[in-house]
Amino acid sequence: MRRLLVVLSVLALPVMAHAEAQPDIESDAPRVFSIQPRPYRLGHEFSLGVGVLPLDAFYKGAVIDGSYTYHFSDFWAWEMINVGYSLNVDTGLQDELLKKYNVRPVDAQGGKITLLGTTNLIVKPLFGKLSLFNSTKVYAETYFIGGMGPVRLERVGHGTFYYAADLGVGIRFWMARAFSLKFEVRDYLIFEGGAPNNGLMFMLAASFNYFGEDKQATSSSAGVR
Repeated sequence: MRRLLVVLSVLALPVMAHAEAQPDIESDAPRVFSIQPRPYRLGHEFSLGVGVLPLDAFYKGAVIDGSYTYHFSDFWAWEMINVGYSLNVDTGLQDELLKKYNVRPVDAQGGKITLLGTTNLIVKPLFGKLSLFNSTKVYAETYFIGGMGPVRLERVGHGTFYYAADLGVGIRFWMARAFSLKFEVRDYLIFEGGAPNNGLMFMLAASFNYFGEDKQATSSSAGVR
């Protein structure tokens, strides 16, 4: 009997040693992952851009736009003021209809947009790095815009201001710490009685950023899952 116990003990030793050598795969210890902080941060932002109003068939607008935005954090910002002036050019469609069909169209859109002034809340949920030709690293940010303000519609002989709401989306590419380029699409809903009129704008803007000491990049953050 003793010999049997000794033999079983000797045979069990390699199994026990192998079990002790195995790593503890199932563990209750938290797994920590690191998130790289944004290398570019925004504080006081001044933007100057050019855009186009392509939606109306009777005219096209070339827009000069300027804005000031204060960024509370990496996620929230307030575009305190955005002002745009549109230089409108007739497409010639109205004269063509008059010559060919002797028809003068009714201005159902309520006039031409000449001035836009809005204040907007900006949400910036997406930030990341892109590879350009596998040789250059580009930092980019996607953001969403929502706000309201007055819009001036020009009719024959006079112009009138109306309230408008605007929604939009934009993407930013950093060129340097204090300079970036933005491409935006904004849709203006102009309330002129009844159903709102619609004005769509595409814009490319240069952005200059003053961040201050409180907007410098901080140490890397970490999360636990």
